[in-house]
Amino acid sequence: MNATPRTSLDLLIRLGAGAGLFSLWTVLETQIIEPSGLYVYLPLYRVNGICIWDVFAIALIVAAFALAGRPRVGAK
Repeated sequence: MNATPRTSLDLLIRLGAGAGLFSLWTVLETQIIEPSGLYVYLPLYRVNGICIWDVFAIALIVAAFALAGRPRVGAK
């Protein structure tokens, strides 16, 4: 049986975790922010569409996983 290269598994795990976090963000939007009317207090928020908050969530998730994937200084 051939072993799967570790780097491809790491990338797949990071992509899956990022997709899960973005899914959590969309559920938070549709189940809490929009029905309760909290979007009134979020500038540039658009109901039922992509808005700056969605772009910010995607950028934050990508940045977090990009920084987590970097080799650490002094790590063996």
